[in-house]
Amino acid sequence: MIFSYARPTQLWLEISSRLSAEAWEQSQHFSDTSSVWRGYLNQICYQVFFPWIQEEYAPNAAIWLTTSALPSVWEFVNGTVIVMGTKRLILLPTEIIDEDELRVPQEWVDIPSWVGDYYLAVQVNLHEKSLIIWGYTTHQQLKHEGRYDPRDRSYSLDGDDIFRDMRVLWVAQQLCSDEVTREVVASLPSLPMAQAENLIQRLASPNVVFPRLAVPFSLWGALLENENWRSRLYHQRLSALPSIPVLVNLSRWGQNIFADGWQSLADLSSSSTGLAYSFSSLRGDNSFEDDLVQGCRWIDLPSGESIALLVKLTTQADNRIMVRVQLHPRPGNRYLPANIKLILLSFSGKILQYVEAGSEDNYIQVPSFKCSSEFQFSVKVALQEFEITEYFVV
Repeated sequence: MIFSYARPTQLWLEISSRLSAEAWEQSQHFSDTSSVWRGYLNQICYQVFFPWIQEEYAPNAAIWLTTSALPSVWEFVNGTVIVMGTKRLILLPTEIIDEDELRVPQEWVDIPSWVGDYYLAVQVNLHEKSLIIWGYTTHQQLKHEGRYDPRDRSYSLDGDDIFRDMRVLWVAQQLCSDEVTREVVASLPSLPMAQAENLIQRLASPNVVFPRLAVPFSLWGALLENENWRSRLYHQRLSALPSIPVLVNLSRWGQNIFADGWQSLADLSSSSTGLAYSFSSLRGDNSFEDDLVQGCRWIDLPSGESIALLVKLTTQADNRIMVRVQLHPRPGNRYLPANIKLILLSFSGKILQYVEAGSEDNYIQVPSFKCSSEFQFSVKVALQEFEITEYFVV
């Protein structure tokens, strides 16, 4: 594993392409797309950091809960706990690049059995394949100096108030193991079984988008603290909600990792002579230069004809991503089928853009658009009664 201190005080760990792909596959068992993404970031964070801490500082370090139980936490809350002797490190991953503040869900601060000693601010930079631990705080500092926001039930500290030298944390573990890091928190009420059952049924409903905010924290915390009840709520949400579509993760294309059914244009051109040139000549510009990230999927129509759905990504000066979506006939066919439609939709299904092929169109394209990381959208291809939809996250 490659690691260094990105600055003299920050820990930098490498995210391998293989690990990123495995984490994505392991993070598909959640009830909605936001939980999928939260699970993905936490899987990466845990799988990168845990072996490193065992190798470098704490061979006996352990993960809190079993790996099979972690999704029942990530379904609702961001964060992963590493246990080092009597101390608990809580990893809080985010893709936000700035270091303005650290936000900690209330569950990690006010559920007695969940409380940690050290809370680590973690940046997951998928583009640069890096995990950066840029600072930490203690439970005691969060309770004394943190701002509580009732809107999302979180505690936050400004970046300037966070301990920035990660080396101090490791030294403290070796030389100051008796350091006071926790504040005493109030016990949560005991829930009668009937009340817990009622809460599980209520919060498992597809109509409850944010279950952690739907009931008073004392009830929510008591329910979540019980591993059996938390697991039941997690599994009932999975079974109660409509199955979520498989997301094509576009950020992985830069690592040459493509979902089933998708290929890079470079791979297609190597396996099919002239394919990339055919697409570029159809487009009439330099859309498919080698330094751009591009993926293609073949779609078989009921008529037996195949068409190619292409997505191109370019990073802009402002670090946003330009996305271009096109539909092409298979090389050798001059035109697309007449009246075939290419539709850009929001992830919820609202039509954003729409284009339909004429009788002599050799490609069609919805207007290109810019977006930020984590943006989700879908693309539908439709011809008469046939339609197919692909779902993407940038």
